[in-house]
Amino acid sequence: MHALRHTFATRCIERGVNPKSLQKILGHAQLSTTMDTYVHVTDDSLLLAIKQFEAADKP
Repeated sequence: MHALRHTFATRCIERGVNPKSLQKILGHAQLSTTMDTYVHVTDDSLLLAIKQFEAADKP
């Protein structure tokens, strides 16, 4: 069940949920707990970040 909290947190950030709101939803006192422990970089989110960077370089 605990692994689902990690998945939930990661997917929320991927969908644009405000990190401070997610912190409150998960009940963490510190934002760093939410972001550093529960949110993970997925292959899809990494690829999207690279594509966004590449798109910014095109005129």
